[in-house]
Amino acid sequence: MIPHSLSVATLLAVTAPVLAQGPGGLIPATPSPANAVPGPFGYVRCLTPDLDPNLAMFLPPSDCSANSTNPTSAYSPANLDEIVIPVVFHVIRDNNGSGNVPNSRVISQVEIFNEDFGAINGSPGAPGVDTKVRFELATSDPQGQASTGILRYDNSNWFNDGGSYWNSIAWDPDVYLNIYTLGAPSGSSNILGYVPYFPQNGSPGSASDRVVLLNGTVGRNAPLAPYNQGRTGTHEVGHYLGLYHTFQSGCGGSNCNTTGDRICDTNSESQPEYNCPNNSTSCGSTDPVRNYMNYSTDTCMTNFTEEQARRIRCTLEFYRPNLGTPIGPVLGANYCVDTPNSTGLPATLVGTGTKLIANNDFGVYAQGLPINSPGYFICSPNQALVTGPGGSQGTLCVGGPTGRYLSQVGNAGIFGIIPLNVDLNAIPQPTGNVVVLPGETWNFQCWYRDSIFGFPISNFTDGYTITFE
Repeated sequence: MIPHSLSVATLLAVTAPVLAQGPGGLIPATPSPANAVPGPFGYVRCLTPDLDPNLAMFLPPSDCSANSTNPTSAYSPANLDEIVIPVVFHVIRDNNGSGNVPNSRVISQVEIFNEDFGAINGSPGAPGVDTKVRFELATSDPQGQASTGILRYDNSNWFNDGGSYWNSIAWDPDVYLNIYTLGAPSGSSNILGYVPYFPQNGSPGSASDRVVLLNGTVGRNAPLAPYNQGRTGTHEVGHYLGLYHTFQSGCGGSNCNTTGDRICDTNSESQPEYNCPNNSTSCGSTDPVRNYMNYSTDTCMTNFTEEQARRIRCTLEFYRPNLGTPIGPVLGANYCVDTPNSTGLPATLVGTGTKLIANNDFGVYAQGLPINSPGYFICSPNQALVTGPGGSQGTLCVGGPTGRYLSQVGNAGIFGIIPLNVDLNAIPQPTGNVVVLPGETWNFQCWYRDSIFGFPISNFTDGYTITFE
C-alpha cells in the first residue's frame, strides 16, 4: 500500500465560488450543481459546464476552437505519432480513510483509457478509432523523484470538493494529467464527474485544470453499477481533450462543424441517452448511443469517431502543447490484459530493435516481474483472451498454434526483467521452427512464476504484437 503523501486537518468550507481566469473572464474552478438533473439511475452523469458563447467570442482562432472544428487530415491520427500522457491520480479520502480507491482499480482505469483512446483489439473500445493518445501513470514527480503516479490524502473538506485542494497538491498541469477521486464532486455524492472547463475556453495549465471523478466509478468492476467500467473517466478525459457532448445544443444547425458538438461524423442528437437502446433516433438519424461522449451506461460505450480523434489531436497541439511526449514510429503494440502480480503491479512487455526482417534485430523483454522469478516466452501469429488458463493468475493473450521458447528459460533476477532476442529465421512453432515473412504479424507473451500469500502460482504479462516488414 502506498503511504499517505499528506495528512491534514479538516479545512473551513469556502463560502464563495473559487474562480479560474479564462480567456473571456472568470470561470468557476468547481462547477455549480444547482441546475444538475439526475438521470434515471439517480446520478448526474457529468457536471462539465456547457460552453458559454459569451466567452467564446474572446477566444483565439484555431482548427479546434470553442466554436468550430476544421477536420483536416493534418490532425488524423494516421498521420501523427503516438503521444504518451503522464497521469497522476490524487486519491482523496475522508478523514477516517474511507473512500479509498485501491491501486488495482487505478491501474485498470489507465488500462481502460488506453483501450478506449487506442481502440485496442479485444477490448470494449475496439469498435472505435485509435487516437494514438496513450496514457501511463507518472513515473517521476515534478522534482524528478521516482513515483508510482498514485498519491493519497485524508481530508474531509477536499473529499467533498472544498478547500481549493488543487492549489496545494496539483502537479504541473502543463505536463501532467491530474485526476482527483472524491466522495462528493461539487459537494454531491450523486455526481459522477466533471472537468471545470474546456481547454478552448478555460485556463489550461492552471492549478485548477483537472479531471474530477466520483471514487466509485474508477476502474474496472468498480462498485457503482451501471457506471462501474471506467467510462466516466474516459468521458471526462474526452472533455479535457476538447470534446463536447454528442447532444450539445440538441440537433444543431446546418453546419455540423460549427454547431452541436462541432463534429460531423457523430449523428446529431436531441437529448442525452442514459441507457443503451438499439433503435434510438432523433434529429432524423440514429443516435450515437455508443459514443463515449454520450450519457449511456458504461458497458454501452465503445467508441470515439475519426473526427473526434482529429479534434483531440488538434486540441493537444493548440491548447496542451506540453502535455505528453511523442514516441515516434511505432515498433509494435501492447494488447490484452496485464494482471497485477505479487509486486502489486502488472508485468508488461517492451519491444526493442526494428521491425525490418533484413535487420533481424527485434527483441522483447518482460519488466515488472517478481524478483528472481523464472519465466519463458511464447509466440503465435494468433491472439487469444483466455482468463486463468490452467489455474493461472493471469490471462493468456497468445492463441494457437503456440510456440514456446523453452530452451531460453530466463530468471528475472533482482531487477525483475527477462529479455528475449528473437531470431526471425527460427520462430518456434509446434511443427518446428519457421521463418518470418514480410507482412506477417506475430504475438509474444511471457509466462512466469508468481505467488499468492506465499503459495506458488503462474502468471502472464500482457501481449505484444508486431507486424514485420
